[in-house]
Amino acid sequence: MLKAEECLRLEEERVENYLHVSTKPKLLKEVEAELLSNYETRLLTKEHSGCAALLKDDKTDDLARMYRLFQRIPKGLDPVAEIFKEHVDSEGMKLVKEVTEAVELAKEKQGRTGPSRDTGSSHEQQYVRAVIDLHDKYLQYVSTCFCNSSLFHKSLKEAFENFVNKSVAGSTSAELMASFCDNLLKKGGSEKLSDEAIEETLEKVVKLLAYVSDKDMFAEFYRKKLSRRLLQDKSASDDHERSLLSRLKQQCGAQFTSKMEGMVTDLQLAKEKQQHFDDWLKEKGKKLGIELSVTVLTTGFWPTYKSIEVALPREMVEGVEVYRQYYDSDSKHRKLTWIYTLGTAVVRGNFQSRAIEMQMNTLQAALCMLLNDMDELMYAEVMQSCSALCYLRLRRVAFASCVLVLPGHLFFWGVAFLCSVWSWVRLGP
Repeated sequence: MLKAEECLRLEEERVENYLHVSTKPKLLKEVEAELLSNYETRLLTKEHSGCAALLKDDKTDDLARMYRLFQRIPKGLDPVAEIFKEHVDSEGMKLVKEVTEAVELAKEKQGRTGPSRDTGSSHEQQYVRAVIDLHDKYLQYVSTCFCNSSLFHKSLKEAFENFVNKSVAGSTSAELMASFCDNLLKKGGSEKLSDEAIEETLEKVVKLLAYVSDKDMFAEFYRKKLSRRLLQDKSASDDHERSLLSRLKQQCGAQFTSKMEGMVTDLQLAKEKQQHFDDWLKEKGKKLGIELSVTVLTTGFWPTYKSIEVALPREMVEGVEVYRQYYDSDSKHRKLTWIYTLGTAVVRGNFQSRAIEMQMNTLQAALCMLLNDMDELMYAEVMQSCSALCYLRLRRVAFASCVLVLPGHLFFWGVAFLCSVWSWVRLGP
């Protein structure tokens, strides 16, 4: 191609020096046909200097030269764009294969079977990062080597649409992207980036989302993860949350983000309502035996949560009843539905050796509170007291609460225990 370019340059000089200017287009057309059109396939498919080889070796200057040469002949860029598409698709499929094999190998080492659902694993997080880097690389190629040609933008789009919609270790790219965003936006995520780097990365993820065919699946996964961050106070920055929603809205439309925006707004309103509740308590002269925090949310915005009936300890019941009085006086014709599985509690255990503060969910706290008045309980007694806890849930709650379970289903601490401080969260319509 260097020789072809040099030959074309010399012919142009000859025209300018010796021939009439009107002969230039006709002469160059003949030279282009002889140098490029007649040898197009051979030039583009050469083993060490063809288009695929140049892409593989990142020869950006030679790729730019190839673009300049073949744009001179009719439809000369079509085969170049096709080779570019195949190369990008191949690189993407290589990433899919590598991550799938890495996840399967990790599962074998851990003795696990079946498709991986751990979409927050390091391999799958690295996959999304690798796809972002791949997109950055070849978008830069399109911009610099191929002069932002729409033909090459189309090839890049088709290549990414092909491999991005493949299953990766049993998960979809939509699910992996949602997990990647969650890891960026939550407190304690593995991605330790500056605010500017986070914003830049979020923008790139949204660009990748354009290639995902099932965007509704991304929305559903992302909404669930957003709900956990908001309800468990694990969101690292409200500004980043709103920034991503704004980008998603611009990319996918207002309907796509309406529920997510409603969730963020709900949290702000809930904080205001909590402040009103605290003021109402002072105004009425009521004092609770626990520190109570309630988050009232709009059912239509949030994922569906199962409501179960639990016989709460008396310390909790008082708080629930008082809040219900406040809510009925403030919001007419609306009913609260308590989702105890989303509640959290800080429990102070006054043990014989020392006091320990423990963070747990509402069901775990309800079980622990039963051991306030006695050292041990039989399974039947626990079931009678916490009516909605089935056996499997009860064992899981007990283990997570550090309550010991012996054969015959005997629950005990083994030491004196008394709960004194609570802070819990609930979901309602």
